[in-house]
Amino acid sequence: MNDGLLGILRLAFVALQNLSFAVVVGVLLGDRWLARRNSPWQEGISRRMVSALRIASVGVLVSSAFAFWIHCALMSESTLLEAGPAVRSMLVETGFGHAWLVGAGLMLCVVILSLTQTGKSIRFPLGIGLALAGVALARSNGGHPVDAGLFSLPVWVDWIHLLAISAWVGLVLVTTHVVAPRFFDAPGSEHVNNAAYIQSLSDAATLALVILFATGAYNGWRGVRSPGDLLESGYGQILLLKLALVFVAAALGGHNRFFEMPKLLASLKSASSTPPVKPLKRFVAVLHIESAVLAGVLVAAAVLVSSPLPGTS
Repeated sequence: MNDGLLGILRLAFVALQNLSFAVVVGVLLGDRWLARRNSPWQEGISRRMVSALRIASVGVLVSSAFAFWIHCALMSESTLLEAGPAVRSMLVETGFGHAWLVGAGLMLCVVILSLTQTGKSIRFPLGIGLALAGVALARSNGGHPVDAGLFSLPVWVDWIHLLAISAWVGLVLVTTHVVAPRFFDAPGSEHVNNAAYIQSLSDAATLALVILFATGAYNGWRGVRSPGDLLESGYGQILLLKLALVFVAAALGGHNRFFEMPKLLASLKSASSTPPVKPLKRFVAVLHIESAVLAGVLVAAAVLVSSPLPGTS
């Protein structure tokens, strides 16, 4: 296996880590909204949420471990089987290794908590949320922003950026693939609760988008100081691709918010006992496209993390 293939494999695991982390964040937020009203229908979705939490949290931990092992193999110019000493050295002697170890330990706590879930909604949400915040902070302290120092302003901005994009992507993914399919068989008594969930989704995504643009502008200014760097460096070109995908996803979300949601919410809040199939289908169709575009955003983010800043390669 050559370095090129190892590098691609590492990027794949980082992208999977990003997607899995986003799903965990999305599940945690979405389940809180669903838990505002208990019913057999809601409990059925919560069981699906718990399953998604378990799978995604294990996915974060496993993909992170593989990505770290491959990174050590690449840094030591060794094979995967021979990278053990390099992994130990990285964990013991480097700040990057320390940050990864802290993040992995906190993610292990999330995995353990996910395996203890037995109730009608996700238990220990505060503990899981704090652990996820710690995982995100450890990742920010192991990336480009740490060049300014541990817990420096760039690190905190990157941390907020990571949480914002994870919330947006995670909520869209979880709603599209876990919650929305159940909207079509929801009884009439759940329509108001479904409307509240959809409104919460839109409000949270809008807030996350505002934070994302603000923190992304700061991160972009730090990483790419001139138009020439933006257009000519590999880092700058990937950043432009990520920005373009964010704009496309934002446009899709805006379409749902301003064109599809008003009709859907009005239908859900009516006295009808049957689900508004046509408005739901249009809303969910746009969500499917948005979720695919946002997955591309996280893949681009994985490439950015692994790319040298302009002028440093």
